[in-house]
Amino acid sequence: MYYASLSSNLPHSLYSINDSMFQETDAAISYKEIRQRDPEFSLPEFVGEVQEAVKPVLNAYIKGDVETLKKYCSPELIERFKAERSAFQSHGIFFDNKILHISDVELKETKMMGASPIIIVMFQTQQIHCVRDIHGSITEGGKDTIQTVFYAWALQQMDHEESGEDAIYLMWRLREMQQQGVKALI
Repeated sequence: MYYASLSSNLPHSLYSINDSMFQETDAAISYKEIRQRDPEFSLPEFVGEVQEAVKPVLNAYIKGDVETLKKYCSPELIERFKAERSAFQSHGIFFDNKILHISDVELKETKMMGASPIIIVMFQTQQIHCVRDIHGSITEGGKDTIQTVFYAWALQQMDHEESGEDAIYLMWRLREMQQQGVKALI
């Protein structure tokens, strides 16, 4: 009786083990989708292009330059930026930050978000942290307050119809930007 039960479950157990051992990873599935959409895609070139985009995006974010952000960011992220900026301004908060240094962009992971590939990268900046009130007085940080800020960016490969002519690189937009932490240097 025991052997009959074991032998009837054995093929199912072997199938489950085989399925989980040889199943494609999220990274492999997303990279395969990227290559199907863009056969010329090069991950090192992509990371280099993201490296070039970091400073303009962060400067546009600090300044509230929506037109520049439209070249790099998804509409959802632009709307979030505008809402954040409006909230800060309504409380009389103005950022006078300055980017001093940007580390090399590092690939963290690739995965699928629905039917669209996502590439997550990380980097850090050294920047002056200075917050002013409506009168221009410093309320937080200062002209010589330097912080290391750790960022994670999620870039989404857009459909051909969504990418538009002003996309910085073929079919990619910044979908999410998060500060992962801040460390005071000076």
